[in-house]
Amino acid sequence: MRSLAFALLALLAVLTVMLHRGASAAAAKPGDLRLSAIASELARRPVTIRCEGLSGALTGARGESGRTGFIDGKPVSVSYLQEGICQTLHAYTRALKAGASCLLPCERPLEIAWSVNTLAHESYHLAGVRNEARTQCYALQAIDYVAQRLGASRDQARALAAFSFDQLPRRMPPEYSSPECLDGGRYDLRPGSSVWP
Repeated sequence: MRSLAFALLALLAVLTVMLHRGASAAAAKPGDLRLSAIASELARRPVTIRCEGLSGALTGARGESGRTGFIDGKPVSVSYLQEGICQTLHAYTRALKAGASCLLPCERPLEIAWSVNTLAHESYHLAGVRNEARTQCYALQAIDYVAQRLGASRDQARALAAFSFDQLPRRMPPEYSSPECLDGGRYDLRPGSSVWP
């Protein structure tokens, strides 16, 4: 009996050490903290963005660029973005800080648009929006805001938003689109404004 109790205590100690190491490895990186701050502003509550995966892929094995869970209909407080999405967002920020003068991103504009959109999309899931079409419509309207928070000028951010609205919907599954995603539509976040997206 004593040996069984000793073995169980030893196993518990090993598991505790493993969980502690796992929690340390999952600690937020500085770049994640910046993305978390942007997501918190859009979600209107404190949330966390974690970058996951080892490759530079923009999508995971299931074709996801990001994921947010819901428990009993309520969003959790952490969203996970593929490492490639985070790398692209960080590279975009560095290029803007270095004085990138192109209106649209000088290199890989579609990849940058996709990554900015992913951050905005998961942020609206964190805000409690579950419907994918509605979430995506809100994300498209937030691209200029997210781009500015990453360091883009107002004109660069508006150009990226227009480019994203033109390019991204056709690259997404049908459940991510809605005829209500238009200026004055049911999913318009600023119905009193002519700014679109």
